[in-house]
Order: sequence, then C-alpha cells, then structure tokens
Amino acid sequence: MRRKAMFTVGRKKQGQALPMRRRPFQHMVLRRLRELKKIVPDAQDADVDMLLRRTADYICVLELKVTVLRRLSAIYGV
Repeated sequence: MRRKAMFTVGRKKQGQALPMRRRPFQHMVLRRLRELKKIVPDAQDADVDMLLRRTADYICVLELKVTVLRRLSAIYGV
C-alpha cells in the first residue's frame, strides 16, 4: 500500500488557492522597509536593492564609530 505524499513538488492542482498568510507577510515587509528608510540616511528615494546596500554601509560606519569611541575611552580611562 502506497502512502500519500504530504506535499507536492511542481505544478499546483487546478483550484488550489494561495495561502492566506502571503498578504500579511508582504505588508509586514513593506512596513519594515519604510521604517528602515527612516533610519538610514540618504535612503528616502532608494529602491530595495539600494536601501539594503546603504543599510550595510551605514552599519559599517556605525561599527567604526563604536570602535573609535571605545579606544578613546580606553585611552582616557573613562
């Protein structure tokens, strides 16, 4: 006796609807991208690719600032 597969790979059967979760997930991603545009400088008019690239650059700049401040505080004993 063959067991039925739990999921199928390939084409969908006729009449199968998309899962209901897809739409709220897209809204959540768009909302988070809008928030990210508010945080990252010069990213107001950037598309998603440029926004993520500028975010990565901004993170590098922030890490560098933290490193400099830690070293300065170590020098001056703060």
